[in-house]
Amino acid sequence: MTPKPNNTDILFISELPLWPLDQGFRVHGCQMARALADDGVNVRMASLRPTTGDVRPWLGQMLTDWPTADDCDHERFMQGWSGPGARLRRKLAGHQAIDPRELAGLIPLVRELNPKAVIALGQHGPMMLRGMRSAFPEVATVWYAADEPIFFQLSCLRREGVTAIKRRAYLAGLYGVLQTLFARGLDGAIGVSPLDTRLLKLTSQVRRTVTIPNGVDTEYFKPANSRPHSGSLVFWGRLDFEPNADAVRWFARRVWPKLLERQPQAKWQIVGKGAGEKVRSLGAIPGIEFVGEVEDIRPYAHQAAATILPMRCGGGIKNKLLEAAAMGLPILASHKAVQGLSWPDHTTPVRLCRGPDDWVHQIERVWYDGMLSARLRHDARSWVQDDHTWPAAAKQLTAFINSFAKASICVTQEALRHAA
Repeated sequence: MTPKPNNTDILFISELPLWPLDQGFRVHGCQMARALADDGVNVRMASLRPTTGDVRPWLGQMLTDWPTADDCDHERFMQGWSGPGARLRRKLAGHQAIDPRELAGLIPLVRELNPKAVIALGQHGPMMLRGMRSAFPEVATVWYAADEPIFFQLSCLRREGVTAIKRRAYLAGLYGVLQTLFARGLDGAIGVSPLDTRLLKLTSQVRRTVTIPNGVDTEYFKPANSRPHSGSLVFWGRLDFEPNADAVRWFARRVWPKLLERQPQAKWQIVGKGAGEKVRSLGAIPGIEFVGEVEDIRPYAHQAAATILPMRCGGGIKNKLLEAAAMGLPILASHKAVQGLSWPDHTTPVRLCRGPDDWVHQIERVWYDGMLSARLRHDARSWVQDDHTWPAAAKQLTAFINSFAKASICVTQEALRHAA
C-alpha cells in the first residue's frame, strides 16, 4: 500500500472541547495553533469531546472530527499501553473515567492526516500519545503540559495546612503515577515556566523538555480610549478553578474590609463562570458586585482602575495577567501570581503585594497616583508586546519540533522575513 503523503505538519489533540477559550489548555493550544498557521505551518486540531458553538473562523478552519475506532484500531492503540505497568494503566484510565476505545480514534485520525508531530493538550494528553506512539514511530509525540500538575497540588497544600495533607498527597501521587506510566518515553513536553519545565522533566521522564511562555493576543486585548471608574477593581477568570476561587474569597475576607473602611466608595467586580455559592455570596458584601459569566471580559476590564490577582496557590503563567497587561491595566498581584514571569530590571509592570495592609497601601497608590498608574499601564503593554506574543511562542515551538530527527517543519518565506 502506497503511504499517504505528509500533508499535515502538526496535529493538536485534546480530550475536552477546544472552545470556548476559557481554560488554560484551550488558550495556549488554540492560540499557538493559530500563530503556527499564520507562519505557514499546516495545522489541524481535534478533540475527543466535540468542539461546538460559535467558534472563531480561524479555529473552525483547523478543526477536524474525532473518528470512531474499529476493533483493529483499538488493538493497535492498546499495544501502546502494553508492557510493564499495562494492567495499572488500564486501571488508572478507568479511575479517571477514560474509555480507551474512545481514545483509540486517534489511530485512524493520525493515519488519515499523517502529521509530522502530534501535540496533546491537557492532563490526559499522555494517555493518548502513549497509545499511538508504537503505531506511528515516525511521528513526534509532544505533551503540551503547561502547568505541572504535581506541583499544583503541593502548592495548594501550603495554604490549607495539615488537614489537607492526605487529600493533596493522594492527588499528587495519582498524577505522579499517571505521568510515569504514560508520559515516560514521549519525545517532548512543554512547560510555560522554568520551574514547571524542570518538574516535568523530573516527573515525566520525557526525552526533551522546553519552556515556552504563554503569549497573549495583543490585538484583541488592547487599551481602550475610555476613562476608568475611579476607586474600582476587577477580577476575572474561571471561578470553579481552585486558585481563582480561593483568591477572591481570601481578598474579600482579609483585604476588602480594610480597604472599604478607608475608601467607602470603593467598588470591586468579580467576573467569571462556574462560581460556587461561596463565591457568589461575596456579592452581598458592600462594594462587591458579583457579575458572573460574560461573553466578553474587555468592557469590565476597561472600566476598572486596576485589576487584582491575589493568588495563594497554583502554578504556570496566569493568562488573565497577560490579558490585563495587554489592555494597559494597572496590575496588583501576589508573588504567587507572577511565578514564572520575568521582566527587564529597569521595568516592573506589576505592583507586588504581600499582606492585607500592603494590598490596601498599594491599591490606594495606584488609584491616587496618576503618574504611577500611567507608568504601569505603559510598562505592562510594552512588556507583553516584547516578551509574550504568540508569534514568538510559535517560532519557539517550531524550533523544538525540528530538533527531533523525525520531524522537519518549515515556515513560509514571508514568515521568515517577518521574524527577521
